[in-house]
Amino acid sequence: MINFTKLKKTGTLALGLSVVMPAMATTKLDDENYDVITVTAHEATKKPGTNTEISEHDIRRDGGTNFGTLMRYQPLISAPGNISGSGTGKSSWDRGGFSGYNIRGLDANRVSIDVDGMPLPIAQGRVNSVGRAGFGSYGIGRDYLDTYMYNKVDIQSGATSVSNANNALGGSVSFQTKTASYYLYPGKTSYFGFQNNYDSSDRSYHQGITMAGGDDHLNGIIVLSRRDGQQTRNHGDSINSYPENWHSNSILAGFGWQMTEEHLLNTTVDYNSKTKNSHYDTWDKNGKNIESFDHQRSKNNRFNLAIKDIWQPTNISWIDTLTTQLNYQRTNVFDDTKLQHKSKGNFYTQTNYNTKAYNFITTLIKQIDNQKISTGLNGKWSEDESPFFTSAKSQYGVIFPDGDYSKPQADSKSYQLGGFFEDRISFNTNNSNNFYLVPGVRAIYQNTKPRNLENMSVSNVNSHQLGSQYSSNSDFKVLPSMAFMYDINPNFTAYLQYKRSAQMPNQNQLYGSYLAHSTMYVLVGNSNLKTETGDNFELGVKGQPISGITLSSSAFYNKYKNFIAFTRYRKNFVGIGNRLVYQSENRDKAYTFGAELNSEFNIGTWVESLNGLSARFAIGYNKGKSKSSYLGDKYIEMDTIAPLKSTIGLSWDDPNKFYGVSLTATFQKGKKTDATSRETYLNEGQPIKDSSDDYFRIAGHGIVDLTGYINITNNIRLSGGIYNLTDQKYWDYLSNNKLYSTSDHKYLEMFTSPGRTFQLGLNIDF
Repeated sequence: MINFTKLKKTGTLALGLSVVMPAMATTKLDDENYDVITVTAHEATKKPGTNTEISEHDIRRDGGTNFGTLMRYQPLISAPGNISGSGTGKSSWDRGGFSGYNIRGLDANRVSIDVDGMPLPIAQGRVNSVGRAGFGSYGIGRDYLDTYMYNKVDIQSGATSVSNANNALGGSVSFQTKTASYYLYPGKTSYFGFQNNYDSSDRSYHQGITMAGGDDHLNGIIVLSRRDGQQTRNHGDSINSYPENWHSNSILAGFGWQMTEEHLLNTTVDYNSKTKNSHYDTWDKNGKNIESFDHQRSKNNRFNLAIKDIWQPTNISWIDTLTTQLNYQRTNVFDDTKLQHKSKGNFYTQTNYNTKAYNFITTLIKQIDNQKISTGLNGKWSEDESPFFTSAKSQYGVIFPDGDYSKPQADSKSYQLGGFFEDRISFNTNNSNNFYLVPGVRAIYQNTKPRNLENMSVSNVNSHQLGSQYSSNSDFKVLPSMAFMYDINPNFTAYLQYKRSAQMPNQNQLYGSYLAHSTMYVLVGNSNLKTETGDNFELGVKGQPISGITLSSSAFYNKYKNFIAFTRYRKNFVGIGNRLVYQSENRDKAYTFGAELNSEFNIGTWVESLNGLSARFAIGYNKGKSKSSYLGDKYIEMDTIAPLKSTIGLSWDDPNKFYGVSLTATFQKGKKTDATSRETYLNEGQPIKDSSDDYFRIAGHGIVDLTGYINITNNIRLSGGIYNLTDQKYWDYLSNNKLYSTSDHKYLEMFTSPGRTFQLGLNIDF
């Protein structure tokens, strides 16, 4: 049932901020200011929901050098990460890095990430060799990106819109690759850009080149990027980050061709590759003792081909624009880890995760009087495989003759078909279109099935027996949405929306490791999983309430069911006998609620002598609880919910554009994860008991960043920044919420975020 008390509180917070801040600014305006001409935003940009755009300019200004720092100033969006070999539910051969994005308390595979519409592979659950300690964590993340290659990043917070082919419960992050048309315009037929950067947080150097040329009829672009770096620094007093060295190469080539007056063709090919060598220790799950001393060489690469045709027919009345897109993507992950284990001796493992996918998206738009109709179809077909090899000898040869570790998941293939319809109907009031009704619906069908089960077979279980355990999974969902929008003024819109969301089971949940275990445990997927679903409500305002202020504020409430998690049984299992088995099931239900505000103030709009001075303020509040189906369980705070975060910034840009400087402070409240015994519950008919685990409290912190630039000439800019100016020692909550309070002091200090660091960059643009 919806908790209206909590919804009222968060709604009051969001709307209060929305009203008070513009009102404060309004009191400073004189009557003469009402004669200022206001530029009206294009009506097509008015959409319900919280949509954030990070431009290429924002990436440069805020020091977004990687997958994580890209989101450093977003209030309810972040990138949780792990360090290599740290323990806490990790196997020795798991790689460090970012697992994905967290939006409003949902993370990893519940948030869609795509490049030009093609979704990136899922994050791989960390189940092989770590048992229940690894539940909810990830061994291979989703960082296949170089931020230099993109013009902008579009973010949808909350359930994705019906027009988004990559539906997800928590939202989407869409990267748009660079195009020649972004840099060229009438009178400018060529562009050259060079970027050279140094980031002291990981001692990384970056060189990037962008070259574009052509005109409105035919143009092309080439982008090259190279990065070399080391381990990301921590702020530990007694232990430094484990040593790493890495390098990455990215290349992009694309062209745009106006084939006819009606057809515009865009084609892009991009490739990203990263290699890392690391040395580290692996600790036990409690962070008290070192278990092994390891060396890992890891590689990953992604190849993507995108072809898009934009058709604007002149003699077909029922089509204004028809956009058709085809994508092909291939990714490969390879990790080779050599271990010196204290009790198991020396051995090595090789883990892989390889995918191949095709994608098709078509969207039709038609304007009919006061209606803007959009509809479309999409399809996706993919294959994945997870080869695995280890030289480790079994400690339990009688029980597990094939070794203590096994293939992390069965190979599989999947296809998805979808379609949507949305109609934005505007109503005329006082001779202006200022009220909108936006109904929409998306239909999705997905089918996933295992393949090559013979390469997952072991001594006690053959492929036929595996086939009785791992079978195909399919589902069909209809996801309606409804939104109301009202123009408070031509540039400022209020909205109320409802969206139904769905997250279909992925191959890791369906076909997770058949004999992946820690000592005596067996962990398996479940081919009979149901789709996770959600009901999402949001109330907000967005736009320019008055000249000089840009504002986006919302309050939201989301209710979910059929969340997938592991359930413990003692039962006979194919080829294993009566054992302890952890199996993925639709175990939990959950809800989240909160509010967020993003605002920018151009102070020079009101005080002419301060032209060039601006400020920004953002704040995000989020709460969420989940409850399992276990007897006697209760709602407990979700560990993926980030604590309250706010950002305050003040910037000065010289009116002559010669230089600029910004001071930005970020504050985050402390939080301690609520422990639960759901992962140790015996599931034998007795009520679940409270957990005795005590997690390390992540203290609140405040950090200050100073950034600036100077234009040496019209074409040469020197920019940089000092981050964590006060050298604050802190931990990131979402990356470290499962550290134990009883862990060794050195172990805890490994996870601290960098202290004072700096970036310095040279940008040349012609």
